[in-house]
Amino acid sequence: MTEPPASRAEESARPAPAGALRPESVAESCPGPGDAARPARHLSRLARFAVDISPLRASPAFRLLYLARGVALMVYAINAVAVAWQVYGLTQSSLHVALVGFCLAGGQLAGLVFGGRLADRHDRRALMVGSRIAYVGVIALLFGNALLPQPQLGLIYLAALAGGFTGGIGAPALLAALPAVVERQQLAAAGALSAIAAQLAALIGPVLAGALIAGTGLAGCYAVVLAASALTPLLLARLPRIKPAQADARPAPENTGVLAEWRDGLRFIRRSPMIAAMLWLDLIASLLAMPFVLLPQIASETLGGDAALVGVLHAAPALGALLAALCSGWTRSLQHPGRLLAAMAVLWGLAVAAAGLAGSLWAMLACLALAGIADTVGDIVRGALLQQHTPDALRGRVSAFWLVQSTLGPALGGLQMGYVARRFTVSTALLAGGAACTLGSAAAWAALPALRRRSAPPS
Repeated sequence: MTEPPASRAEESARPAPAGALRPESVAESCPGPGDAARPARHLSRLARFAVDISPLRASPAFRLLYLARGVALMVYAINAVAVAWQVYGLTQSSLHVALVGFCLAGGQLAGLVFGGRLADRHDRRALMVGSRIAYVGVIALLFGNALLPQPQLGLIYLAALAGGFTGGIGAPALLAALPAVVERQQLAAAGALSAIAAQLAALIGPVLAGALIAGTGLAGCYAVVLAASALTPLLLARLPRIKPAQADARPAPENTGVLAEWRDGLRFIRRSPMIAAMLWLDLIASLLAMPFVLLPQIASETLGGDAALVGVLHAAPALGALLAALCSGWTRSLQHPGRLLAAMAVLWGLAVAAAGLAGSLWAMLACLALAGIADTVGDIVRGALLQQHTPDALRGRVSAFWLVQSTLGPALGGLQMGYVARRFTVSTALLAGGAACTLGSAAAWAALPALRRRSAPPS
């Protein structure tokens, strides 16, 4: 709904001239134009908070990409809970859960070294399809391992490395392909819609994983993941070819080395104060306060629950994130996005610290939901700014840099929180990590001028 004309709004708000007859009884029984405009104005104000679905209406390619990504995200969410529960069951150690996540990050880091470069030189659709086919093989390995009389921890580590590598090959192509299927002014809206898909998967996936593990066992859960993961490459194959701008204009020299091309991307990031500031701010939050590796231990030791409770704990931040994404329309008109990013990083740290003080299940769920809100609002704004500030010929490599940071940072953060939880207590790990994140994010806002400058809205 559009906002009422200013003249009508002003007229309705203008006081009556002195001596004019305007009985209150008449005004109440016979509403005038000003009274009719008030509900419309209120609805217009509410509408700016609603998520913008115009990319889904306008772009068939985006609809297809959105569906494929939604299926893949559901697969990731179910599989993450299944792997974490299986590893904790085999080892009784949150540190091992964190180490598996670190292996996943290491594999993805290796894949990103090649994936970012390939996404700037070759058909991005082919890269996405190939990486998803390879991921089906990774899930088949986990399924086969779960069928063994004695599942092998080493095979889970191997699957984590391979799964990370396939994701690293395809993820830069996925991020770089987005501006090719939606208009520039719809990037923030597309990011919000992607966040909704991600959080729906994160909300439903863990609960579904817990129910599947409790009802059919780990092998049954992995079988569902295997069937769903096979759908993603079939959907992506229906996309049109998405070649980078450089490939259409002037192909890069074939003798250009990998390191030289990565240096180009790094030089661009160093010359872009906003992108560099976003990287630093997100790295601080992910290194210092990454609570998710602790959820199996929280469910088992602190709250005395089982796999179903682990799923509920994983779903809590997803619920908060989903609410934030559904009300994300206001992110289209930001004048100071850097300030918002810093505020969300501080809020994330406060939520994690508060989780360390939570004395009940409901308090823990509220803290995790608040963390989900902060994370998703920041992700929507970061994603739009990253796409807007990066030329197409460099999007693959810059996206790969972003993914390196967003993968390695949480993996290292999970390791440090897992170590602190093992050395001391879960509550100590959450409280100390959250406090450090809050202070570090405030310091970054003070030290990085790009976060304080007025900027174009991420639309």
